[in-house]
Amino acid sequence: MVPTSPRSALSLRLTPIALALLGLTSLPTAADSTYPAAQCAALWYGYADHAAVSPVLDTGPATLDIADAFRAVAHRLDDPATDDAFISLQRPLMALLVKAYVAFGSDPDRDIFQRLMQTCDAFAATQPETRALR
Repeated sequence: MVPTSPRSALSLRLTPIALALLGLTSLPTAADSTYPAAQCAALWYGYADHAAVSPVLDTGPATLDIADAFRAVAHRLDDPATDDAFISLQRPLMALLVKAYVAFGSDPDRDIFQRLMQTCDAFAATQPETRALR
């Protein structure tokens, strides 16, 4: 299929990112201490990164406060260096996911973004650092 517009060409490039994230997000298990706390931190940092350059998304200190709260949970549950390395790896991918979700809203992008947000919301309700974020 040949893209018919710049938007569809970009969508074709971003969707593999979403699919790669789907593969990454399906790998963690309950025994993986970086999930979901560090993954949620990466999602919110990535959201803040994209929102900073997006004319569509608003961001403020609350977005980074949410990311910091998930990072604090991750540090409490696991080795901070491991968590920070994971967050650094995932953060740009999450920014691309947010970009793909906002710009195109394709089914894979939307599904992955919504699934991660639901996971983070449910997890936040169980942790003292994030419980008030609801």
